[in-house]
Amino acid sequence: MDTNQTFSRKEFLYRTGLVGAASILAPFSIKALDNMQSQRKIKIGIIGCGSVSTQYLPHLSKASHVELVSACDIIPERARIRAEEYNIPNQYDSIEKMLAGAPFDLLVNTTDMQEHGRLNKIALEAGKNVWSEKPLATTYAEGKALLDLARSKNLRLWGAPAVVNSPTICLYGTIPN
Repeated sequence: MDTNQTFSRKEFLYRTGLVGAASILAPFSIKALDNMQSQRKIKIGIIGCGSVSTQYLPHLSKASHVELVSACDIIPERARIRAEEYNIPNQYDSIEKMLAGAPFDLLVNTTDMQEHGRLNKIALEAGKNVWSEKPLATTYAEGKALLDLARSKNLRLWGAPAVVNSPTICLYGTIPN
């Protein structure tokens, strides 16, 4: 493989979506393999139904061990569109409504970066595992507090590193070695 390969932003997001979906599901898959008696699907709620969600939802919707339960966005029309596109039964316009609605195991956060810390904290406090696209939070202190909160509640918290590797940030759109 050419390590100096140049990607378009669209191709990068597509590839990152594949890796992200695999990363999200890997720990749950390993646990499922360890306990083959359990055939329960991972119930996922996604918050943030803009462009980044389109890098996750195609893959999650095809995974046999995933059930997409809820779509949430502050712009209700975006949640409705994604719900229709991916056969997601519940739509919400706030995280509070989503958490009070249909139960799910994992929150996938694809909202604006500035909202990650706040929304991730709300989800963790509600007992949800969290996969956060982009950074977990906007400061180290906030991120550390989220990690401590997740640990105290025996929950999982993941952060996707896609932004720092994005072709829009890397010099000339080249992924470095």
